Amino acid sequence: MAMFGLKKSKSSEGSELVLAYLEEAQRVRVSLLAVDPKGREVPAALVAVTEERVTLSTQGRIMAEQGEPVALVFILDGLRLQAKGRLQELKTGTMVLELPASIELAERRKKPRGRLNQREGAAITALTGLFEGIGLTGTIENISEGGLCMKVGRAMNVKTQGQMHLGPNLLTVGEPFMLLKLSKLPKCPLIELGGTVAHVTAEGGSLIIGVTFEPGKEALLSPVKALVASRASAIPATVPPKARRPQEVEPPPDEASNDPAPARPAPKKEPEAAPAPAPIPVATPVPEPTPEPPTPAVEPAAAHDYPARGSALLRVKKRTRSLLLAMPEGPGCEALVAFLAADGYGQVMAVATLTELLEHLDHAQLIFVDGGVAELQSLALASLLRHRLEEAMPPVLLAEDAVDADLVVGAQQTGVAQILVKPYELDQDFLRMIEGHLGIG
Repeated sequence: MAMFGLKKSKSSEGSELVLAYLEEAQRVRVSLLAVDPKGREVPAALVAVTEERVTLSTQGRIMAEQGEPVALVFILDGLRLQAKGRLQELKTGTMVLELPASIELAERRKKPRGRLNQREGAAITALTGLFEGIGLTGTIENISEGGLCMKVGRAMNVKTQGQMHLGPNLLTVGEPFMLLKLSKLPKCPLIELGGTVAHVTAEGGSLIIGVTFEPGKEALLSPVKALVASRASAIPATVPPKARRPQEVEPPPDEASNDPAPARPAPKKEPEAAPAPAPIPVATPVPEPTPEPPTPAVEPAAAHDYPARGSALLRVKKRTRSLLLAMPEGPGCEALVAFLAADGYGQVMAVATLTELLEHLDHAQLIFVDGGVAELQSLALASLLRHRLEEAMPPVLLAEDAVDADLVVGAQQTGVAQILVKPYELDQDFLRMIEGHLGIG
């Protein structure tokens, strides 16, 4: 199956750790910074991770030559990490690195930090001056005893009250804040103190600013210390171990004889099962077992030419998941619905019009766009979903005939979780991809 994000195992332990972190960063759509040999930073996003190379989309020019090291800096699992790989190929908007040999901590803070959910409403007002200068308002992303990270929502000129453009040149590192007002921190009173700018980063259209608190405010920040202690552990000295997500699912011993060839399984006769038909039938949302086998405990998917997969708990999870397919009516749509239903998904809904999509949108836990609906297709439909659902948008998978830099950048901006290149195969890799985006794999 031609798609981004499929990998095979690799023997090197160091490479396995790098792959584990980069694959997870790609899965959760982490924003990265690509740092050239002279320390210049360019925002980037992961497009594909394989055992040999890493492909990224970039939002600026990388000043590096082929063979020179380029560092990837990103935050995952509450840690700031860095991996360096040598440049293999560089085009406008796209960069290819060889797989980094190792990954290391790149922490700027010496104390643990606690992450905050946006729903908690922790807010900050930061002023460089009381009567002139720059005023910022935004939300607190994470906090420690020594400082915090804020996502800027609005910037204004304090003197004129005029709104200012949110760009990386708005503030400089080391610039002081005369007043930082922290409000709605969980189990913390209103806190007011000073600080300085630690870093300024533009990520995915948002402005992120790191702030260091002024020294000597330990007593004032004691509630913050208690908050962080309840949410975070001490910063590790080395990169914690991390295992890659399973790439292969071993069938139960009693079903080993039914294991098909790596390619699309072909119908064949087995002692325990009836022969499967060549065309893929249209299945109901919860397929019934065939009446021919005498035993009542027949796996629902056994009536099809797809192997049974996963544990009983995984099958229960699949029955409760709601999948929404935005694609034109036809044999391809019917085959995909049947394939997912045969694997145990109890709620698979295919829609061909925008009205139908909006009716089922609130219950969808994953949206698969292959051609889209009659009114909107491809990225235009993904953009509508992003605008309508914002941060509540479930994983959106996009199937396209071809992939270029413009599509990758557009998909990143609209929050698309993964791009598949058509034609894609309805096989074990496809099922594992769906499970991974649903978080049940």
